[in-house]
Amino acid sequence: MRPMNRRDWLKTTMGGASVVMGLTVLVLTTTASQVQAEIVSEGTVTINTAFPGGNAKVTANADSSVHLEPDLRGGRPWFYWCFEATSTKPGNVTFVFPENVAGFKNGAIGFQGPAISTDLGTTWKWMGTAQVDGDSFFYDFTKANERVRFAVTIPYVQTELDDFLKKNASNPHLKKSVLTKSRDGREVELLQIGSPGPEVLSMLVTGRHHATETIASYVLEGFLQEAMSESEFAKEFRKKYVLYAVPFVDKDGVEEGDQGKNRRPHDHNRDYGEKSIYPEIQAIKKLDKEKNFRFALDFHCPTLVMNDHQVMYFVGPKEHPAYNFQNVSELAGWIKKGLPKSAPVGPYVWLRPAKTPAPMNSNYFGFKKGTIMAATLEIPFAPPGKSTNPASCRKYGQTILAAWVSTHFRAPVGKPDATAKHSATPVKKTNPVATVPDKFEWLPLEATDGQTDLDRQGSHSYDACW
Repeated sequence: MRPMNRRDWLKTTMGGASVVMGLTVLVLTTTASQVQAEIVSEGTVTINTAFPGGNAKVTANADSSVHLEPDLRGGRPWFYWCFEATSTKPGNVTFVFPENVAGFKNGAIGFQGPAISTDLGTTWKWMGTAQVDGDSFFYDFTKANERVRFAVTIPYVQTELDDFLKKNASNPHLKKSVLTKSRDGREVELLQIGSPGPEVLSMLVTGRHHATETIASYVLEGFLQEAMSESEFAKEFRKKYVLYAVPFVDKDGVEEGDQGKNRRPHDHNRDYGEKSIYPEIQAIKKLDKEKNFRFALDFHCPTLVMNDHQVMYFVGPKEHPAYNFQNVSELAGWIKKGLPKSAPVGPYVWLRPAKTPAPMNSNYFGFKKGTIMAATLEIPFAPPGKSTNPASCRKYGQTILAAWVSTHFRAPVGKPDATAKHSATPVKKTNPVATVPDKFEWLPLEATDGQTDLDRQGSHSYDACW
């Protein structure tokens, strides 16, 4: 079903409420306990974004057609949106986005269609593309007062993190504390798995430097769940590492439904210069001075519809620290070895040379003295024909933890001879997240089975992510 033609709507302002030709838009002030909110009543459905992670700007709502776009809130163009539609009567409603979003044609809807929740955000799934037509999608409401949430991605907000922490509240390997408070007064969680020791190395994992990148949170959750489990991989991991995790770096952006990426004057992952402006980055730097992180892994999602970004891949500085490319390449090989066929292709290794550090997480730690590995892992939102639902993404996180234990990291000091012969003992054919082999094999760089040189793809893929 094709939507009605776009209209020009006359805007006026009355008493703090924007009135758009019959559309009443209520804008709420944001505090630590509130979210950016817009409630639009007219037509067949009422549009609401007054919930954590909500985001949409309605430009027209009449009859059975709603025109909307991502709410940029003063930031640069990006593609995140999430709203609730409540029907006034049964019927088919079409939701129309601008043809060009974030520089891409039909850039507001991914390759698996919108995400949908019929239980007020408790569970989500991808709708698929049968109800998608270019820059629009439709939905058949079956009754009056039916409430359905739609989003460009499957959301992960404080509710999901709280559920995860509640589930693991009695786990003896997990400690929860507060890293800092956000600008809006929200507590920013710091999780610790394992304990420090003379032979134990500190590791930092982070997520949501960009608030939009929800799929990465499900993968990070799986990584953390496996790290605190009683599997053989987890036990081996905790012997060697103490893990610190900041699940929501841009805590306010996550809860308020901001784009996060490219916010002004710069976003959280461009805040690792000399003078950081965000309390979360200031606290991460302070924590590093206390813990001396030897490893840093930052979980991200790339752009939504760029063809190059429908795969899993690593980015970061190639030679900083020394052996970073070798370490990331072997890790990528182990990950690929453990992922199911339904997983996104990759991970590829798209590190590139860097003479000076950019003000990003992987560069900040990569150029730091004593670091062994620092990189960003990009997980695609919804690549065609691949599975990126919450359950599958958690499994990918478990696989990444197992791969981490299997990787022979080379340190800049006390490094093994580059020509040494590595064990050729094959890994036992077992569930990669259930058992650990008696001996590890060394994987060659070719084990990534794909592109390990960014130049083959072009720098545009690299610069559009992180």
